[in-house]
Amino acid sequence: MSKKAIQIHTKNIIFCLLGTFLIAVGVNAFIIAANLGEGGTVGISLNLKYTLGLSPALTSFIINIILIAVGWKYLSKTTAIYTLITVIASSVWLALTESFNLHLQSDFINSIFGGAFIGIGTGFVISARSTLGGTSVIAKIIDKYTEVKTAQALFVLDTLIVLSFLITIDIENVLYTIVMLFIVEKCMAFVIEGFNPKKAITIISEYNGEISDQIHYETGRGSTLLNGVGGYERRQTNVLYVVVPQNQLARIKKIVNAHDSNAFLVIHDVRDVLGNGFMKMQ
Repeated sequence: MSKKAIQIHTKNIIFCLLGTFLIAVGVNAFIIAANLGEGGTVGISLNLKYTLGLSPALTSFIINIILIAVGWKYLSKTTAIYTLITVIASSVWLALTESFNLHLQSDFINSIFGGAFIGIGTGFVISARSTLGGTSVIAKIIDKYTEVKTAQALFVLDTLIVLSFLITIDIENVLYTIVMLFIVEKCMAFVIEGFNPKKAITIISEYNGEISDQIHYETGRGSTLLNGVGGYERRQTNVLYVVVPQNQLARIKKIVNAHDSNAFLVIHDVRDVLGNGFMKMQ
């Protein structure tokens, strides 16, 4: 294993440990303290705590280990190992932070900060190319054998888990849980995009060949030349497509303007990028 690969794995493991710690603090200090729910394996564990008094650290570990064993072949080798590390770390942190309680009386404050901690923690975990196990593994299995996509299956599973809290907690707390999950999603997206900010640029110009060469020379980024036809004049033209880090965006604009001040540019936000030159999923 190369030195660079070791550094990447070390960074990802640190992200997994930090992310699971933040999730554990969010669960114990805010979610359980306010008697709120959650999605995924943590949600199932909280239901078991509210009904049977079982420790979320223990139940989430058992459930996740079973699901990882069942779904191991549906994960890449690296993701599976990271997921195993994440699951173990999550259970350890849940146990170590079990006594964390800020004694906040506001369910609204608990849902806001609980969602923020869990969302940021989840963002760290996903940025490390890991998963939190649980329903994400089941969703991948459903995707494998049915026409239901992973994201759709995950949404349905987590929705069912959240709705199950109607049996164990007040409906007001369930509604706060939904607010909390919305915050989780926003914070998670912010962290993921913040650690991997990319922009996709579509360029239409008569000088796309020269622009492509200079982009590669100055930034080291490859690009793709696509064949296009103008909608009005029906004239053949080249369409240049390139994905670059956000900090190279200004340089790309200068390169394009230097070759063709009348070039047409469209800049798109990119949620995630995998492949050559960017972070890879193995």
